[in-house]
Amino acid sequence: MNILAIESASIVCGAALFLNNKLVEIDEIIKPKIHGERLPVIVDNILQNHSLLAADLDGIAVSSGPGSYTGLRIGMSLAKGIAMAAKIPIVPVPTLEAMNKEIFKKGIYWVCLYSHKNIVFIQKFDTGLPVSNIKCIPIDSMKYSSLFGFNLDSICKSGSYEIVKLSAKNIGYLAIKNFNK
Repeated sequence: MNILAIESASIVCGAALFLNNKLVEIDEIIKPKIHGERLPVIVDNILQNHSLLAADLDGIAVSSGPGSYTGLRIGMSLAKGIAMAAKIPIVPVPTLEAMNKEIFKKGIYWVCLYSHKNIVFIQKFDTGLPVSNIKCIPIDSMKYSSLFGFNLDSICKSGSYEIVKLSAKNIGYLAIKNFNK
């Protein structure tokens, strides 16, 4: 399966290309407010590097949120434009589930992503599976044991959570796994 995966739900702006279910290229920038300018260039460069047209893909995977409204809108718009032009499907991948792909913990834990001020998007997992709905709440990092997150430096003390990076590669891996759903 050939998939282009897009991550734009946070300060991560990037894309990953999977050919025959294998990651062959990834380009990511961790910087806020560059998605509108940089994401189309990243996608175009990756496709050109492999002499591919969008029609050569089986689908476009995109981080579906929660996350930055503007970032998600940019990623979704780009994915939709490519998918419509190439007549290929979009595979939405929940952002917190993509983050969870980096966690190998048994038992209960929480995955969260910074939203704004002291607000986070948070979801409870049990041994890799989501067991709650996503909430958008003020964070009290001492309240949650086994906390994993991204971009929480401004609201959590160092050591009160484990860093889990958002990446287009995990968007792609989950899209391949769930493509037929």
